Amino acid sequence: MAKLILKRKYVRRIKDGYPWIHREWIQKVDGSVEKGGELPVYSPSGAFLGVAYFNPDSAIAARVYSRKEEPLNKDLVLKRLEEAMLLRDKLNINSSAFRVLFSEADGLPGLIVDWYSGVVVFQVLTLGVERVKDKVVEAIREFLSPRALVERKDAPGRHLEGLETGKAEVYYGSKWLEKGRVKIEENELKFWVDVFHGHKTGHYLDQRDNRALVARFASGAKVLDCFCNTGGFAVYCASAGAEEVLAIDISEKMLELGVENAKLNGVEEKIFFVKGNVFDELRTLVKRGREFDLVVLDPPSFTKSKRTLQNALKGYKDINVNALKLVKSGGILVTASCSHHVTLELFMGVLQDALRDTGRKAKITHIAFQAPDHPVVPVMPESLYLKLLIMEVH
Repeated sequence: MAKLILKRKYVRRIKDGYPWIHREWIQKVDGSVEKGGELPVYSPSGAFLGVAYFNPDSAIAARVYSRKEEPLNKDLVLKRLEEAMLLRDKLNINSSAFRVLFSEADGLPGLIVDWYSGVVVFQVLTLGVERVKDKVVEAIREFLSPRALVERKDAPGRHLEGLETGKAEVYYGSKWLEKGRVKIEENELKFWVDVFHGHKTGHYLDQRDNRALVARFASGAKVLDCFCNTGGFAVYCASAGAEEVLAIDISEKMLELGVENAKLNGVEEKIFFVKGNVFDELRTLVKRGREFDLVVLDPPSFTKSKRTLQNALKGYKDINVNALKLVKSGGILVTASCSHHVTLELFMGVLQDALRDTGRKAKITHIAFQAPDHPVVPVMPESLYLKLLIMEVH
């Protein structure tokens, strides 16, 4: 059997639980292994470090999925699902939709499994998991018994592993998916989720707790929700007593669902949905002299790699500068980043620059992260990807 020998200076990282082995960390691979195949990982001195699946075409050439010598098969997937659900059962998630299994954080790098009111949607992000996808499907069916099972094949990172992207595939249960939609309940609110076309697997599950947190500031407020997607923050704020909400997104399909979600919760008269580029719309609102009590910026990731990090930081600064100009004195700005390349320190630096450029002052009252069904690996900063700051602006 082939084996991977790690360079000495990276041994401690893997021993500590870091699951990624970058191509340049490898001293050598003894023997031959299929792309996506499994192989044990050793230190130069011969100490066993774990088992990984290997893809020499990827910048992350190997991903450790176990610290024991065990194959990536149905039994292991079942074990990981059971371990993950034991944690979710402790979290008291007030929703019929949640993340069942979160890739590296739950011990299966490259696999995402989400639950939407009995419909399971999964994503395969790595070649190693793709090779055993039939075993993954069997394990999901056996352990979760979903009424429908859908695979999303449009994740932007798939091409990095040599995987094709394409339309969602329904394995079974299409009768439960009217136009690919599933109705969920989240913190006593209701939402339609498009599991075929919606962002990620259909819904921003990672912002669930943050939506409820932001809604605390909405009573009697005039709210601006930027990058509103299907109306998550907008519906929460309107339901919490906002006077009115202006919600902006560039996707007509997502806005149509947002309108339906507003009606579903009886707040359609409070929310005005606008199709437009948020960068341009913010500048237009500034020129018109508009002011809001609460502004929410929840953009999609502006960067997927370090190569485009500086452009991403410019983008974050742009929207935050204009958002600050729109917040009334004493009002609230909520601003988020979901790129792991944009660390909290970098994000705070962007906000400091934006405050300096606008001459405004702010007090940060809350620093929040992804919902707890998206756990963080302490040794893996990349797993802490979502940052959300709430600040009072003067």
